[in-house]
Amino acid sequence: MTTAERQSMLKIVEAHGHTLGIAEACARTTRDLAAEVSRGGVPAKEDLTRTVDEAERVLADFAEVRKEIERLLKQLT
Repeated sequence: MTTAERQSMLKIVEAHGHTLGIAEACARTTRDLAAEVSRGGVPAKEDLTRTVDEAERVLADFAEVRKEIERLLKQLT
């Protein structure tokens, strides 16, 4: 494997690790929100605003990962 190929593979693996971390954070947030609502509570407006902001950041990260995947798929096909 060449140095360039190794760097490309490392970039792919790092992107997958980052994506997994984001998905885990989303799952934890969803779980925590559902638990709060099931207890009859309503999250504070600040907490919901922070969740929305974080979700927007996650969606932007996913969009970048999607672009990279599409770029790599074009190179490989």
